[in-house]
Amino acid sequence: MNLIKQTHPASRLWLSLIMVGIGAGIAGITLTHLLHFVQHHAFGYALNGETVPFRVGVEEASGTRRFVVLLLCGLLAGGGWYLLKRFGRPLVSLKTSLGQPTQGLPFKETMCHVFLQIATVGMGSPLGRETAPREMSAALASLWIRRRGIGADDAKLLLACASGAGLAAVYNAPLAGTLFTLEVMLCLWNARAAAAALLTSAVAVAVARLGLGDEVQYHLAEAALDTPLLLWAVPAGAVFGVLAVWFKRSTERLPLWPRDSRRNVVAAVAAFGMIGVLAVFFPDILGNGKAGNQLAFGGLISGAGGLDLFAVKWLAVLLALAVGTYGGLITPSMMLGSMAAVTLASLWNVFLPAVPSDAAALLGAAAFLAVSMKMPVTALVFALEITRVSPAFWLPLTLCTASALWAARLAEREKAV
Repeated sequence: MNLIKQTHPASRLWLSLIMVGIGAGIAGITLTHLLHFVQHHAFGYALNGETVPFRVGVEEASGTRRFVVLLLCGLLAGGGWYLLKRFGRPLVSLKTSLGQPTQGLPFKETMCHVFLQIATVGMGSPLGRETAPREMSAALASLWIRRRGIGADDAKLLLACASGAGLAAVYNAPLAGTLFTLEVMLCLWNARAAAAALLTSAVAVAVARLGLGDEVQYHLAEAALDTPLLLWAVPAGAVFGVLAVWFKRSTERLPLWPRDSRRNVVAAVAAFGMIGVLAVFFPDILGNGKAGNQLAFGGLISGAGGLDLFAVKWLAVLLALAVGTYGGLITPSMMLGSMAAVTLASLWNVFLPAVPSDAAALLGAAAFLAVSMKMPVTALVFALEITRVSPAFWLPLTLCTASALWAARLAEREKAV
């Protein structure tokens, strides 16, 4: 540690970035294994160590078990965050932490917050898991910043890189993690920031692979690229853009009550009970959205089925957010996009040259994510990295996303008027 203090300031920064990347990789390993542990025991599958996707495990669990687990999830979400808000120091969002980088995040409260997110997602909360590793990585970076006495400018860069590296580690997506740091966290592009983000995300993914392997998140059934897909991408993208704007608007006023209100505990149990009832009939709405994406990318769902899951997943996300549940929206947004794409592709295929549903789902997931999370460049790279499809898909992906962004801008202008 004394060596760090004695080095040249520039060298000290790069050594700190490596340490932050290692911390993010360890966070990714820890939280991924914890998520799987909770999922397996909550829904009673793969307890002998076999490899079974969450989607299959949830589908094979009884409807009664799904309902009971979601009730318990609501109790944990409502009670856990009530107690944390009531007795802990105020939580600090990742964006807020960049404005006070030398203070960072409160470590103990952030760790409790992180484990609550992973536990509730493992028990079926319909929100994403990606915020937890980002926050854990930033909390570890905050410890390093305070103990090493790092200045405000470098501390801000370290926290932003830690957030992107946490995302990169859990999704095995180093370039997307880099772009997330630049496009979403720092909102700037320069050589220093790019080099720092690349180094931290690369180290995080390299460490995470030691414990998680070189896993590909999604496999497309055929991944065929043809002319009908290019023609479909533009009108479909406009639909995704408008839907994503509506989705963002539907979440703006949530939660309905302060998280430190006692009524939120009862409301959370009731809301997750309703999600549990929905899960009796639609088990694939549970979890962060990976189950639905696997169906869409694998060509395993019809247009009508995609429409059903689109509507029910949206409702489930709103119910969870309404009662103050924390979680990410990256994978849920991708699922909404992929389900909408499967539905639109099936309608298109009735009258026009057929579009492969798995490729359509990839375009829909990326375009919806780009608009709903305001990260178009990251979304495009993320879609390619987590599927590892041919770079030839850059063309339909960019066409679809550009159309979505254009339509979203028009929709937002109409609201402003």
